[in-house]
Amino acid sequence: MYKLINPYIYTPVALLFACIVFTLLKFLDETSSFSQIPSNPWLVIPSMILISIDMVALGLMDIFVSRIFKSNYIKVPIFSAFTVYQIFILITIVVDEENSKETLQQSSQYYYSTYVFKLSSFYNDIMTIIGKKQTDDGASAMFGGLIQRSPGHWSVIFIGGSVTLIFIILCVAKQIFDMQKLKKQSISEPSSIQTSHSTQQDEREMSVLLVDNTKAKRVISKHRKSKYFLYYLTGFFTGLLIILFTVFMCTDTNQYKMSAPAHWNFYKSHLKPSFSTQRYLDQIANFRLQNPLQTGYDWIDQRSVPEYPTVYAPKKTVCAYNGNLSYCPNLLEPVQQAYDPPNIVVVIIESFTPSPLMIDTAVAKSSDSIVSGPLYKETYLPNLRALSEQSVSFASLSSSGLPTVFGWHSLITGELPYSDSLNMVQSIYNDVDDFPSFFRAQNYHTLYVSPSDFNFDGKHNWLLRGRTLKKKDPERLSEFPLWFDDVYQYFPTDQQAVQLNVDASKFKTWTPDRITSAQLKYHFDEAAKKGKPVLGVWATVETHMPFNGQDELKYYEPFKFGKGVEGNDKMKEKSDKYMTVAKYADHYIGDVIQYLKTTNNNTILVIVGDHGAREVPLFKDVFVDPKDPDSVHYDDSCNHQPFSNDQLFATSAVISYLGDNPTIKSNFAPLINKVIKAPTDHHDLIRTLYDFAEDATQKKLPSSRNGRNLMDLGKNLTTSIPLRKHWSLRATNLHSELATESTMYRYHSLGPYGQEFKGIYPTCVFEGEERPNINDGLYHQFAEYHRFFDYLQRNNKQFSYKFRNEACVYPAVCDFPENQKAFNRNDALLYAVIFAAGGLGLGILISLIGFGIIQCQEKRKQPKESIPDSTRAMDSMIQ
Repeated sequence: MYKLINPYIYTPVALLFACIVFTLLKFLDETSSFSQIPSNPWLVIPSMILISIDMVALGLMDIFVSRIFKSNYIKVPIFSAFTVYQIFILITIVVDEENSKETLQQSSQYYYSTYVFKLSSFYNDIMTIIGKKQTDDGASAMFGGLIQRSPGHWSVIFIGGSVTLIFIILCVAKQIFDMQKLKKQSISEPSSIQTSHSTQQDEREMSVLLVDNTKAKRVISKHRKSKYFLYYLTGFFTGLLIILFTVFMCTDTNQYKMSAPAHWNFYKSHLKPSFSTQRYLDQIANFRLQNPLQTGYDWIDQRSVPEYPTVYAPKKTVCAYNGNLSYCPNLLEPVQQAYDPPNIVVVIIESFTPSPLMIDTAVAKSSDSIVSGPLYKETYLPNLRALSEQSVSFASLSSSGLPTVFGWHSLITGELPYSDSLNMVQSIYNDVDDFPSFFRAQNYHTLYVSPSDFNFDGKHNWLLRGRTLKKKDPERLSEFPLWFDDVYQYFPTDQQAVQLNVDASKFKTWTPDRITSAQLKYHFDEAAKKGKPVLGVWATVETHMPFNGQDELKYYEPFKFGKGVEGNDKMKEKSDKYMTVAKYADHYIGDVIQYLKTTNNNTILVIVGDHGAREVPLFKDVFVDPKDPDSVHYDDSCNHQPFSNDQLFATSAVISYLGDNPTIKSNFAPLINKVIKAPTDHHDLIRTLYDFAEDATQKKLPSSRNGRNLMDLGKNLTTSIPLRKHWSLRATNLHSELATESTMYRYHSLGPYGQEFKGIYPTCVFEGEERPNINDGLYHQFAEYHRFFDYLQRNNKQFSYKFRNEACVYPAVCDFPENQKAFNRNDALLYAVIFAAGGLGLGILISLIGFGIIQCQEKRKQPKESIPDSTRAMDSMIQ
């Protein structure tokens, strides 16, 4: 069998075949939200060409190097380093395909830092409450859910990977066999005794060799030509690979990323975007043009080449940094009366997109930007509906990214997701306009309650960086303000369970909402005793995929679609699971609402999703009841475009004031029981909360939050006042959405193919709805807008905590922060060591397996030792 295997040819061919299969899967498969992965299916052709050139070049280099090691000078049985690298390429392609499918992201160094190696610069300090040890951070449960959801897809991965690995082992076994054979031939010695017959035979062979000398020369010449052809071919493909890779790395164009091999994008994610001075100034001008500020504010950095172009502040503060502005000499500061600041509670619902089944029918069918009535249906979300009747609701409020590693991070920090990397790990040393430290600067006591370990998704890098005892760079980290006074994540001990009045005897992967809601109420009570207003943030978990719930089954009310609803059973089963856990979450949100009303009613309560649900799409055959004449009808084709459905960024929000302060109540009064359907996002929401706090304290701080006051937006819609221009961006590595003050544009991040104009949420309500394409000029303008924020954030130019120091404002002499460095973490060397060690270990393991196979084969082929007749005769005589 081994004679049929040439390891130097078939190993790279097998790996190339596997790479092509998984690359095809990426281009043919759909994402978890049922949209297409590629921007253009035809990009599969250049993608196949590039990966083939890469693997062929490595295979030829493998053969070239192997000939050196098989020469007369070097005889070392090695497992080729090129094969190890090709295996790394295959693994990267498989991870990239799965990452694109599940999270709509491309693999990068920082993806591995977050989810594989979990590198950290910060850890829990002594102020973190310790409970029972959490045995699972949730990754295994999520992985099990992925396999359960797509068994066919994962069967291809496991079977294909196993077959490839077995074939490689056979090839290595053949390689070791050849090396052993060569070694035996090289150490064999000629016999010292020659008979006359052997001498005559040697003479005859020598004479034949002399006679056929010309023919031998031709054979040698042919062999040399073959060898030189191999050298030329290796040089050609290696040079071509180097040229293509260099061009890709030096080209600042998104379209090339989709067709490039996954490991090329992995390398490119290490590079910072570069901007010429003129290009930088052009983008600053465009940003400020598209996002004019509200009255009384101006851009704080008015220098010829601004270092912090997105930071704005009240004009009094701006004048302290730029004394030569025309309006500074005659500037009059408005004087308003301060009042007791309200508590603020932000409930972040995991993966929350209200399906059409959960939205009030009148709201869903209306094409107006503002609609009277509650947002949710009482049948499915009774507590949220009751709250929305007394509040202002936002049907199309969007996150800036997904999954949580992007959505949560952007909500908390104000950074936009990187176009090819993960802020959660890469930007942990950046100055950001985070809202926890903003409210601490407003003299709030801040607390955070989490259902999952802080290490999950890399949250610990942010939640703990201002309070950690370990300071990797003490001089730098001392400038980071404390985010939360108290952070809580724990499985309660028996004593803690008594204090919380809960039964903690049975848990699943994460702490269920039933427990964390009790933790929030308990710790909020403790914080309220400190005599300060309280900012409380509670992250829920029940609606996290795969929607199995985290609590005991007895606490859930199973949901089932009626028989009259058409649709495939698999989608209805998934929707049943989501509705079941959503109703559970609604119940315990209701408990928190009731607690705040009775004990701390001077509270502004916000209910918002961290990002869309992804896996529960707006399929007509699932959500439309043919027997219901009022049922909302959707254009099913919207769900299968490169980017077209509402399940990614679209979530929703409710803002409510539970107290009696007349100033705050008058702000809410015109918008009670109203639903705003115009595009809004997380940054608008946080900007609104900033304004509530600043109006109460009269302490107005610089900010880089690119958001609008949602209360002002709602009032403008009710009075038909023209809306202020505004651009907001949300993105994954693959899909993007840019919203103006009234319109959404959806497009693939890596190309203009399939881009569409969208109206208000929910989109695609009516069959045949006109959806004109975005022209290429708009796409490139949007892509450049995103790269501009990439550049600012990777160079730590979006914000500086030093702007919050007000000591210099009233003397009106402030200096700009100087030489604020970008402290992006770079673990490239560490990864090189990890992959090198892993590859070496894999090579040794496979070589040992191959060596074992060869030894077994040789033992089988070894003839049994024959016994001479004389020995047998001697034995018989002895007997």
